[in-house]
Amino acid sequence: MAEWRRFSWWASAVLGGAVAVGLTVLAVAGDLDTADRVASVVGAVAALAALCLSVHAALRPAPSPVPPVQARAGSNAAGGSVRGASARDAGTAPAGPDTGGGTGGISASGGSNAAGGDIDGSTAHRGG
Repeated sequence: MAEWRRFSWWASAVLGGAVAVGLTVLAVAGDLDTADRVASVVGAVAALAALCLSVHAALRPAPSPVPPVQARAGSNAAGGSVRGASARDAGTAPAGPDTGGGTGGISASGGSNAAGGDIDGSTAHRGG
């Protein structure tokens, strides 16, 4: 989860708790009619915020499907980015053409690296 989302959830929880405590104190220490009116306004604002969040969630595009990932013979394969990976295949058989396993996904074989995103600082070696 992104840091700003975590902060948003915590801020919302603290704000909601503070509002609940404030309304309780107002109902106990003040008069019940004022607490009732304030609670009605707070409830209407909370309902409007919930409606906006619901519309935002409904209109958000669906996440793209993750392709199948395969790695064989000392290889690295990832559906996302690869950083600093090392692959080595000491086999003596020549590497054949890689067909991706017939699934159209990400595949690596024979001491190689494959990624659906960026590859940075990775090494690959085939042979003895």
